[in-house]
Parts: sequence; structure tokens; C-alpha cells
Amino acid sequence: MTLAEVLISSVVLASSSSAALGVWSQAVGEMNRAKQLEDHSLQLETLRISTHRWLESGVSSTHLLEPMTDECRFAGVALDAAASERLVLGSDTSSRWTPDPRGLGHWLELTAPIDDETSPLMRRQLFTPAAYGLCQSEEARR
Repeated sequence: MTLAEVLISSVVLASSSSAALGVWSQAVGEMNRAKQLEDHSLQLETLRISTHRWLESGVSSTHLLEPMTDECRFAGVALDAAASERLVLGSDTSSRWTPDPRGLGHWLELTAPIDDETSPLMRRQLFTPAAYGLCQSEEARR
């Protein structure tokens, strides 16, 4: 091989190695991002299931209902306060209870920010007092 061939092959080898390293670096970055997304998804799902189990247990959940009304509805402030006491949120996770516009129950919105994303990861579910047996019929109240 001549000196020119050696130099050209060295340049080709260096540029292909640099491109390969760039691809591997990008692949590692995507794997880390996917792992972070999976971790946050698992954390939000665990919180959602914990909320479900807490309401299902029925432990002192009658104070979560609107007092002095015939309709069986959650009291938003009491629900939010009780959930804040019982559910352990991560430092980067937030929760918010919002009443359903049709009066069906309250929506639990769990969010976790994702790096390099403008919109956070969100898990949302409607919780109703009737689903957890918190609503008594007229006959049971008498």
C-alpha cells in the first residue's frame, strides 16, 4: 500500500468509527429515555392502584362524601386531603382531583415530568363513590 492509500483508509476508518459511535451514543440515550418513561409509568400506575385499594378498603371513607345531601358525591376537599395523607408521591410526581363536569365522580390526574419533553406523562382515572360501595340506598339510611 502506498502512503496515499494508507491515509485515505485511515480517514475512512476514522469517519466510519465516528459515525458508529454517534449511532451508539444515540441508541444509549434512547434506551435511557425509554427506561425513564417506563419507571415513571410504573410509578403512576402504582399510585393509581394504591388509590383504588385505599378507597376499596372503606376505612373511614364515609367522611369523604358530601354531607347533608341526598346525592352520593365525593367532597372534593376531603378527598384531596385524605389522599394526600395516604398516598406517597415521588418528588417529581403530582396529583390533582377534579370533579367530573357531569357529576359522576372525581378525576384523579397523576403527572410526572419527562426530561426533554414539553408535556408530562399523565395517568387519569374517574373515581366514583358508588363504585366503592360508599353510597347507601334510601332503605339502608332509614
